[in-house]
This record gives sequence, structure tokens and C-alpha cells, in this order.
Amino acid sequence: MKTEAYILETAFRLFLEKGFSDSSTNEIIREAQSTKGGFYHCFASRKDLILQVIEKYLKPYYVSPIAKMQQVWEQRTDDVCTKTLLWEVFFAPQRFSVYQKEIGMEFGFRDFYCLLYEGIKKYEVIQKLLAENTRQRERYLRYVLERGKQRNEIAEQVDIDSCVMMTLAMQDGILALKVLDNQIDDEQKYRCIVQQLWRDIATQEAYTKYLHGGVNRAVS
Repeated sequence: MKTEAYILETAFRLFLEKGFSDSSTNEIIREAQSTKGGFYHCFASRKDLILQVIEKYLKPYYVSPIAKMQQVWEQRTDDVCTKTLLWEVFFAPQRFSVYQKEIGMEFGFRDFYCLLYEGIKKYEVIQKLLAENTRQRERYLRYVLERGKQRNEIAEQVDIDSCVMMTLAMQDGILALKVLDNQIDDEQKYRCIVQQLWRDIATQEAYTKYLHGGVNRAVS
């Protein structure tokens, strides 16, 4: 009898290739070289299998970046500049490569996001994960920007609400482009966003101070 972990991984890979709906239970059992008895010894039902796949493989995509944001935010020091925090708190934890390393698998971004889209339409648990992830991303981005204003690193006239909305929209746009072209380097695109955002919102003093690097240079 194949182990539960092996069946879960097999199911996830099939879901990535064919989607939730087009991957039959019998196909999962066959690909995992299991038996029906072995499968139902590990999982109460097909729904149980799907929920466990979501828990093991999809949930970390939404939850782990937020935990990292919180960790970096709470461990920040007084001398770190806003530009550094924009990268380390907000953008760096969300890179797709970070998620793949965490779960120990490599696969195409397009396949993954197509599975997410299907899951969002079908499973409430994924809808809730997405909603909470969006709320927390906005929260930590706002923390960084508000701190920047308090330190006079972000210009007084910058509207935080508009900046948050614009930044999230640009990030979502990169994800949409990566679905169309799996070869797009999301990390490089994120770094470009940070550079452009910093040019748009930084005070002249802050922008000049960190223009050529220094202790707190975050983005090269």
C-alpha cells in the first residue's frame, strides 16, 4: 500500500496537469500505484483527499508569505529604511520560488495558477485563504508606508490608500502576465516595482540618500 504522502503528491501533480475536475479518483489511484482499499484507508473520500491537498500544497502559498511578513516586520530595526522594508517585508516573501522551495517541488506557474483559479470557484476554503491573504498583504504594505511617512522618507502628499491600491494592482498584474508567459521572472519584476514606487513616493532627501546604496540598500 502506498503511503498517504505519496498519494497526496501524486494527486497534486495530476491536479496541476489536468485540474481538479478532470482528474478522476481511479486515475489518482492508478498513478499512485495504490489500490482502492489502500486509497480509502488513507482518505475517507475524494473530497477528503482534495481538502488535504489544499491544506498541504495550496495553503502554504497564501499563509507562509504572511507569516514571513510578520516576522520581518516585528524584527525590523530603527535604522532600516522604508525602501528596504518594501522589499523585505512585502515583496520578497511572495516570490513563487520561495513557495516552491518551501513545499519541496518545482512546477509551472501557469499550471499552478490555473489550479488556483479552479479551486477559488469551487472550494470555499481557498476563497477564504485568498481573502485573508489579500487583507494581510494590504495590512503589512500599509504598515511599511505609514512608517515611511512618520520617518519623513515618504513625501507628505503621497496618499497611502492610493499607493496601497496601486501597488497591489501592479503585483496582481505581474501574476496575470506570468500566467500568460511562464518564463517571466517575477522577482525581477517585483524589484522593478520597488524601484519605481520608491522614485514616486520618496522624499528627495530619502531618495538621494539611498540612491547609490549604503547599509540599508535593498534592491540593486
